[in-house]
Amino acid sequence: MAADDATALAGLLAVPFQDATRWVEEAAADSADRYAMRILYRALDRHRGDCEAVGRRMIAARRDRAEPPLGCSAGDAARFVLGSQFHGYGLRYTHAPALAGLCALGTPVMLERLRIVPGRGRTLGGRLLPGLREGFADLDRIGRVSAFNRGAAAYAERCRRFADREAASVDRSWRDAPVTRRQRWTILDTTDGLGIELPDCQTCGEAADWLSAHGAILKYRKGKR
Repeated sequence: MAADDATALAGLLAVPFQDATRWVEEAAADSADRYAMRILYRALDRHRGDCEAVGRRMIAARRDRAEPPLGCSAGDAARFVLGSQFHGYGLRYTHAPALAGLCALGTPVMLERLRIVPGRGRTLGGRLLPGLREGFADLDRIGRVSAFNRGAAAYAERCRRFADREAASVDRSWRDAPVTRRQRWTILDTTDGLGIELPDCQTCGEAADWLSAHGAILKYRKGKR
């Protein structure tokens, strides 16, 4: 999901709970994906017009809209904009692991927990925070494990694609390009984890060689969360 989906996400969270539930159940019926957040995104895509119509009204009426910090990456900006859609329902960054844990339980379990929350909020968004309160510590733990596993899988896939590209191409011009932002942050994390000094890498190639030689990304290679 990208930053451009923020309006539709705001609408999905704000539609009546019965409508959102029906859309999500329909999206889950023809998908083998267990992670409920991805099913929510499928439902959003299927009903984008309705979601965006509601979302535009919600965003126009909202007074606490925030812009991404200056200088942040496109990926961080997208996460900021999408995450801010949950803010109006009382969720904060401290709830993110537990929300991921709720989604990791699977779509049927998530929807059932939301159906029986005390107070029975009118919207999908209004039921999320109450739905996290029972067993919050367990949901938080499950969510952290789920996030780590998804990150490790994505990292392994990036490594595989990179290796395949390298094997199929004789073009090595990328090695002369300046070090990327992602490489710099990964180098910083790696030197911090190993307790060593920062290297003087000037190009993508030098950074890639250094990171490979020092086992980055450490937490995924060591399997430690």
